Amino acid sequence: MRVLMFSKDRKICDKESVAQKRMVEYGGLFDELHIVVLTKKNVEYRTLNVENVWIYPTNSLGIFFSLFDANRIGKRIIENLKLEIRNSCHDIVVTSQDPFETGFIGWLIARKFKLPLQLQVHTDFLNRYFSGESMKNKIRVFIAGRLIKKADCVRFVSARVRDSVISKFKIQSASWRTKFKILPIFIDAQKIKNAQSVSFPRQPDFTILWLGRLEREKNPLLALKVFSKVIRTIPNAELVIIGDGALRQCLKLQATRYKLQDRVLFTGWKDNIIGYYKNADVLLVTSLYEGYGMNMVEARIAGIPVVAPDVGVAKEIGAYIAKEYTTDSMSQMLIQLHSGSLPKSKEYQYPYKDKGEYLKLYKKSFERCL
Repeated sequence: MRVLMFSKDRKICDKESVAQKRMVEYGGLFDELHIVVLTKKNVEYRTLNVENVWIYPTNSLGIFFSLFDANRIGKRIIENLKLEIRNSCHDIVVTSQDPFETGFIGWLIARKFKLPLQLQVHTDFLNRYFSGESMKNKIRVFIAGRLIKKADCVRFVSARVRDSVISKFKIQSASWRTKFKILPIFIDAQKIKNAQSVSFPRQPDFTILWLGRLEREKNPLLALKVFSKVIRTIPNAELVIIGDGALRQCLKLQATRYKLQDRVLFTGWKDNIIGYYKNADVLLVTSLYEGYGMNMVEARIAGIPVVAPDVGVAKEIGAYIAKEYTTDSMSQMLIQLHSGSLPKSKEYQYPYKDKGEYLKLYKKSFERCL
């Protein structure tokens, strides 16, 4: 089987990145894996060949031009593959890592060459906060609704996102049961369980961990507001924020304004965050929306509870669900967790026993499209 993938993840072009290493692992499942990455010209990437994986950055002037460039590169790849396998397309699958821009390009290529199309949905795009962010996101929702119905198969990272799509677009049971598959990104559960804990500079009574990009959709300001209430009841508590992004300086100023600068630790981004779970008491999630929520899964595997709104896989992994996006709701839940008045969460069992089992399911998700 040969796979043509379209992606916007620029880390795939970086030889040192986890994303590229993951793609090389995926490439081992196929005869060939070709990945077209929509990138901007201000950071030029080179075309790469790693084992049987080929990576083609578009290096475009902007997102609008990247669509044309990706379409052009994709057509050239398929034409070359047809020559290589003597004009036969029976084992080629086109996949796109989102149902928006790359999904549209994947659909154009699949339609032109009469190939099966797989769409991957990693974002809870039907969440009201997603469409409310921008007009661009509203257009993306419109595009996704049409492309998902046209795709031969769709991979979702959580049941929540799948179910919202089924409900919103009124997809019949006979259709989605054959087309839709839930398969998140693999997490090495054994590695997390065996990891050594990482100590924090202070030894507080209650350590609240927050992980993620410091961007609006992750809502880190709410974490500060929640913590400002928690610390009134638990004076020796600490909030550890691991991540980076556009809101970092704003958050530091807010921490000072709330007089929390001695109780909030900004670590910046860490490549290896597993050890931090082991020394925390709880993971706090404040995201407006999540397609999956890898940090929540990792925290539960590491053995710590999660307090979160109803986003991503929060319910599926047994998180304590805050009913509202309010400081009162989330701070009260953290205080109750610290005092032991919340019922103990059940031990979480990660559904995949090892990477080999997961990779078989990953390959099967493509075979279903043929």
